[in-house]
Amino acid sequence: MQFLWLYIYNGWYSDFFDLIKNPTTKILLFTPNPEILVRANRDTEFLELLKKATYNTPDANWLYVGSLMQEGIGFFRACFMTLFAKKKLRAYYGDLIKGSDLTRDLLSYASKTKKNILILDNRVQNIVSEFDQKKSNLQQHLGSLLEEKYPWLTVQVVYAWDISSDGIAHLIELQDISYVFSCLGMKKQEKKLIEIFSYLPLDTRVVGLGVGASIDFLLWLQKRAPLIFQSLGLEWFYRLILEPQKRWRRIYTAVVEFPRMIRNTSK
Repeated sequence: MQFLWLYIYNGWYSDFFDLIKNPTTKILLFTPNPEILVRANRDTEFLELLKKATYNTPDANWLYVGSLMQEGIGFFRACFMTLFAKKKLRAYYGDLIKGSDLTRDLLSYASKTKKNILILDNRVQNIVSEFDQKKSNLQQHLGSLLEEKYPWLTVQVVYAWDISSDGIAHLIELQDISYVFSCLGMKKQEKKLIEIFSYLPLDTRVVGLGVGASIDFLLWLQKRAPLIFQSLGLEWFYRLILEPQKRWRRIYTAVVEFPRMIRNTSK
């Protein structure tokens, strides 16, 4: 796959996981979805940040739709093929490699192999909603909650703006961190990881991932779509049903603006 001259990894999830679970050098991993690509199309700085990744992996079924459209297949036919011809599409374009799945599997692997992880998070400043309160409570106990869910895991939680990037890099080396999960949100998480990794020697054995709300899903702060919705590529529809006012803008970006962007950039 390729969008906006940005190469997207094409391969099997299991092979990719084997590639990153025991790194021999520092690896930066971003997981573009349609919303990220639409933003990058408008924001040159963000696009250049994504290009600095060691790997960009496909995070949503709509990337299949976009790839098919780039090959001249109409939008509705591309949607139909994405829903009903997944096996054929994956044989050609590779598996989806989602941030939420990588987060879950790397945490499980880190627990089994007693590896250390670091989480970069935003500190909740103003509590104006029930969600903010729940998020604040989760942050206060994030390390212990993850260690309870994943025995043998050693978790370090850092509020990204409280420590300088070189200070965080020093912490990664000092504590032999294997995986850094950046939960800062689109663009911020990628930019912060790039800054931190610029201070690390090339042979540092660490993976940095921009994972958004993946840890919130794992700890049930946010509910992930049931498996049937995930398998059909309709997670976006499930979220829209649950939170229409909160989600409609993001869904519109993925379902309407992304195909429009593909059509315009393919001309």
